[in-house]
Amino acid sequence: MKGARFLSGAILLGLLVFPWASTSGEEAATLTLVGRVVNTQDAAVDEAKVRVFVGGEETEVAHTDADGFYVVELTLSQALIEAETVAVEISKPGFRTTRQGFARQEFACAGDHCHARAPDVVLPRVFNPAFFLATAIFMVVFGLISLNLLHETIAALVGVAAMLGMSYFMGTSNSDFWIISFHRAISFIDFDVIFLLMTMMIFMAVTSQTGIFQWLAFQTFRLARGNAFLVVAILISITGFMSTVLNDTTVMLLMAPVSIEIALVLNIHPAAIVVPEVLASNIGGAATLIGTPPNIIIGSYVGLGFNQFLVNMFPIALMSMIILLGMSRWLYRTEFDRESKPPSAALIAKLEADARITDPTLLRKSLLLFGATLVLFFVGDLFQMPPVVVTILGSTALLLWVRPDVSHMLREVDWTTLVFFMSLFMMVGGIQEVGLIQLIAESVKGIAGDSLLLATLLIVWVSAIFSAIVANIPFTAAIVPVTVFLTQTIPGAENNVLYWALALGAGLGGNATYIGSAPNIVAAGIMDRAGFRLKFEDFSRVGVPVTFVTILVPTLWILIRYFWLRF
Repeated sequence: MKGARFLSGAILLGLLVFPWASTSGEEAATLTLVGRVVNTQDAAVDEAKVRVFVGGEETEVAHTDADGFYVVELTLSQALIEAETVAVEISKPGFRTTRQGFARQEFACAGDHCHARAPDVVLPRVFNPAFFLATAIFMVVFGLISLNLLHETIAALVGVAAMLGMSYFMGTSNSDFWIISFHRAISFIDFDVIFLLMTMMIFMAVTSQTGIFQWLAFQTFRLARGNAFLVVAILISITGFMSTVLNDTTVMLLMAPVSIEIALVLNIHPAAIVVPEVLASNIGGAATLIGTPPNIIIGSYVGLGFNQFLVNMFPIALMSMIILLGMSRWLYRTEFDRESKPPSAALIAKLEADARITDPTLLRKSLLLFGATLVLFFVGDLFQMPPVVVTILGSTALLLWVRPDVSHMLREVDWTTLVFFMSLFMMVGGIQEVGLIQLIAESVKGIAGDSLLLATLLIVWVSAIFSAIVANIPFTAAIVPVTVFLTQTIPGAENNVLYWALALGAGLGGNATYIGSAPNIVAAGIMDRAGFRLKFEDFSRVGVPVTFVTILVPTLWILIRYFWLRF
């Protein structure tokens, strides 16, 4: 039955009604209904209820599949078909119920079997109580996460529980309160993202045991011979580079503690090192598919490959890194120009003790397999291999080779973050089901019209502003469907420029405040535990101007590349 749905390849309701020539009234005939249901954006509406009426009496109920298609096959008496009309009624919570009748001349008959195909059935949205409740739940969760009033994972779980609870307690008796089913919510979880993050965490858990990151930081200090800004410039560059191939949050977990120790040795405030490092981690992460969660979400949802991100986003990240270096020197000039005393021998000894390679053999194995994984990222497109498959192959090979304590490795995986992502995807599914995403998409489309230039500017700056106010991960998950709609409907957008605009705005916009992205929150927490509280205004005093310039310049580059040079 499902194969017939796909093979039908058509767009809406198809009806098949059978012969009425016989007068016996007892002969059976086959009535087949085939069709497709879409919304006002021409996107498939799945799980819509299809009710078939013959002579005003309901005879069959079916549901649309993921592509919006359905097939219904009935066996009825010819006398009933001859005497009565046939109609199809399509309904789904959050949509206006639509009914369509069929005239006999629309049927194509052969023997005792008839069929007909109608135009696509378009279901308009209705903004019922479920719409406002789901929107309110999502905004409350956004506020809890953004203002750091509740742990992000707990907040996301609260949001999912509220949407599901509302659906089952109230929605089962009144469809106006139905938001989303559990089965439907689970279908919105992007397991490509979940497994990619999990396998990269395994890589990091193994590699971090070698002490390589602390060793790099101490060698930076020795190389710079105590020159404060030179130390910071090298650490910024190392952090940015590592964030292109490693999760940016993990990089900050490893770099921030040793950077605080180096700041104490240099007699400067740790913020002068840690804050630029955080900004560098977000900028470096924006360069590749695997560097930052927003890119992972965009790439997985749209189907963009590692090389596509590298070609389009790496130049942007490189420009932004150069800007960051110059602005860091100027914004922290008081710290860097301060006359410092020679560092104490005790501090240097502690720094050196913390920066030893603890397991050279494990380091060699980790670097070898990590290098092989990176190569596979570049050539994976030749085999049509998704990035998540690359990381699964690499991390599994590493575990087989080094044979670590499995229970320890599982504890090193950040399950809290993974649960947050799964809950977030389910919440976004909820607001997508009630029509909020569709409303936003149509509003942006209404402003941009058919102007790809205006749409690009809107995506860049709206995503940057919202990513500064709220966490960029949930914002990206919510806005990707909007960007897909704009790409499909605006002439010329098939060059994917809107996706790069979103990656730029969401990735770099999170640098404006310390609640804008996960690495910012992690770094602020590490500094607080070390006794150096990083206030919101202190971070923003640096983050806002850096964000503005690092988005403005690459935006100009995107406009030149895609709208004037056309390459």
